[in-house]
Amino acid sequence: MSCSGQMLFGVQQLARQRMEQQSRTDFVMDANLLTGTSHIREQLVELLQKFKTSSFPTAAPNANNTQQCIEDSLFYVESLTLNRSNWALQMLESSAQFPAGFIGAGNFHADGLFDECLAVRAESNRYRGQYCTVFFKLEPVERLEIVSSEPILVEDERNNTLPILNIFNQLFGSSEMDVRDRVEPKLSASDAMAFMLPSFSLCIPSSCSASDLGHSVAKLVGSYVIANQSIVTIADENYCYTEDDSPTLFDGPDIAVIVTLSLIGLLVVLATLHEAWRMHRGVDFVPTDNKAANVLQCFSALSNGRKILSLKSSGSDNLSCLHGLRFFSTCWVVLGHMWLKSVMGNVMNPNKVAQDAMSWEMETIVNATVSVDTFFLMSGLLVSYLLLRELDRSEGKFNAALFYLHRYLRLTPVYTIILGYIATLMVYIGTGPNWYNVVMASEGCRITWWKQFLYINNLFPSDMDLQCMGETWYVAVDMQLFLIAPLIIYPLWRWKKAGLIMLTGFTLGTLATNFVVYVVYNLPPTLMATRMQEMMKFTTDYMDNYYFKPWTRAPPYMIGIWTGWFLHRAKQSKLQIPRWIVFLLWTLSAVIAASIIYGLTPYLNEALVPTIDWAVTMTYGPLHRTAWALIVAWVIVACIHGYGGFVDRFLSWRGFLPLSRLTYCVYLIHYDYLNVFYSLNRKLIYYTFVDQLTTFFGITVTVFGLAFIVSLCVEAPFINLERLVFMSTTKTTNKKLSDEASESFEQPQTSDEKINTISRGKINATFHSDESSLDVREQFGTKL
Repeated sequence: MSCSGQMLFGVQQLARQRMEQQSRTDFVMDANLLTGTSHIREQLVELLQKFKTSSFPTAAPNANNTQQCIEDSLFYVESLTLNRSNWALQMLESSAQFPAGFIGAGNFHADGLFDECLAVRAESNRYRGQYCTVFFKLEPVERLEIVSSEPILVEDERNNTLPILNIFNQLFGSSEMDVRDRVEPKLSASDAMAFMLPSFSLCIPSSCSASDLGHSVAKLVGSYVIANQSIVTIADENYCYTEDDSPTLFDGPDIAVIVTLSLIGLLVVLATLHEAWRMHRGVDFVPTDNKAANVLQCFSALSNGRKILSLKSSGSDNLSCLHGLRFFSTCWVVLGHMWLKSVMGNVMNPNKVAQDAMSWEMETIVNATVSVDTFFLMSGLLVSYLLLRELDRSEGKFNAALFYLHRYLRLTPVYTIILGYIATLMVYIGTGPNWYNVVMASEGCRITWWKQFLYINNLFPSDMDLQCMGETWYVAVDMQLFLIAPLIIYPLWRWKKAGLIMLTGFTLGTLATNFVVYVVYNLPPTLMATRMQEMMKFTTDYMDNYYFKPWTRAPPYMIGIWTGWFLHRAKQSKLQIPRWIVFLLWTLSAVIAASIIYGLTPYLNEALVPTIDWAVTMTYGPLHRTAWALIVAWVIVACIHGYGGFVDRFLSWRGFLPLSRLTYCVYLIHYDYLNVFYSLNRKLIYYTFVDQLTTFFGITVTVFGLAFIVSLCVEAPFINLERLVFMSTTKTTNKKLSDEASESFEQPQTSDEKINTISRGKINATFHSDESSLDVREQFGTKL
């Protein structure tokens, strides 16, 4: 697909250089001198005449263009050629030139000067500069589409052709170059994958529409048939930007989000001032019957900030190693997404990216997808461990409705606020040459928001034109697995043998499902960006039929339930494991982990290894995520029972605790932050490993900072509100039952007995835990 754009740029640059130096007549005479035969001369003259106006294609006569656009374009050409006006020169230099790194670096994006173009003001303020990007793709040509044709060049004529035509031969791999065939120019609207295609940016008058530009460029290059392919021009209003002094008009959803955020901000300010005033007077806050004061206190940035940044874990269980695992897994997710976003259409030296991707070290980044399986494992572990503990405490009483409601209320409020912001206000925070990516993300959320809030967005086929918070497929899968978790965990508590059989059946069944899916869809082992054949499968069948589905991602979650059950059974005593077995388990874990991350390195180069052995695919593909979950499960068990050594000391460092509390917000924020970050870039990035690593650290710090603000103002207050509502309900029921007990002269109960009797198995706001409200998410399964 890059070939057409690259060759277009080459011919265009040649024509531009010539026409800036010579008149039209001299230009044609030069062409005559460069060609060997009259036959070649005729077609080259035609080609060059087409490209003569390529520095400003909208100036060429075109029945599809508006008259105002044509007149303003001609005014630019006149001001440039006759008057050499500064504003016209600025428009010229703001348009793209030959792509930097086209030959050696593989760059096929020709970008211009975005801000300089938008700053253009034509004489008498006739119009403003407008920065537009057009993309090109190849499309096979049917013989019926050819509207005119002349004989193909014979061998002697081909040898005498201009070198530019020989480049056509090399790029398209064609031994015969037929530039005489013509088709009707083709124009296409916006394409979600346009950023991957060859592109060319121009500074044109603001009076011209994207359609005007598209028709002009299509007429210029779209009629040529090259190696039985025609060039399709992609132009859309989303790819054009100009400064607009008119006031911003907000629609209904915009206003709703503004009002909501303003109300939350007002509550945070009032609550913070109220607490600061009490602290100044030395008065501690004590929950009272004044519901308004209790609700206001939920939004205090001071109290919520202390809880988020606290280095103390109030939980009584020794699960502190999970904080480090959660933090590093989140950073791994950010690293993988950052590398993916940066190298796809945003670099000017993609050949260097491809070269680095062949090295074994880069597999650490490419295989970041297994970090998600760490979260699945931790989620299953915590749900299992804490639900079993609760069943012990309540003697088997369990209110499923409250269990699920609690989970939904924990996850959804902050999710709603972030999605609402993305769908409405995010498009107003900036602009850039690639801002259409942000616009598409916003439009996608406006249309598919209901799927997100029902946690079913992963069950629909992927639509690149309707993407909304693409990373939240995980949240949906985790919620779906959470729904079935009690059906597995409760039998484990009530009927041990039957529960173990059921859990074994679920585990083996989901593993078998992975094998079936791999066989039916002939999937690649995993993400292999260096292999074109595997990537085609990855972007079609792999994501929709395997990566996003709960029945294929369930094995690590089942391993987590197994681990939680095991830890629950062994919580009263320390495991006694011989040292040689501990050493063996750590060694096997390290070897298997290295095999998962780096095991496919020999297959990276498709030229050396055209096909991956079926046995390798069927061993690695369906099993590597389960194997990763088993490794992480061993690390957790070893750390909890004193066999973790320096690994336990490192992962259990208290400094990870506040960072761990922010991971859910980081996960929800980071992907669209990356989208905004790279859409704001004015020029392509020159890729180097050190630069990318430096950018990663900067982005990680930034998203954790943003996550702190969101958690402080949104997540923590709503967790406090949910806890307040559940506590109020419990107190009301307590009082009612206490009165009934007094009347019937029942024996007084302890507070725990009261709670269990009152709730009849309901799980209260803190899941019968001593942990703070901010840590409740850890008890209901990690949300990442």
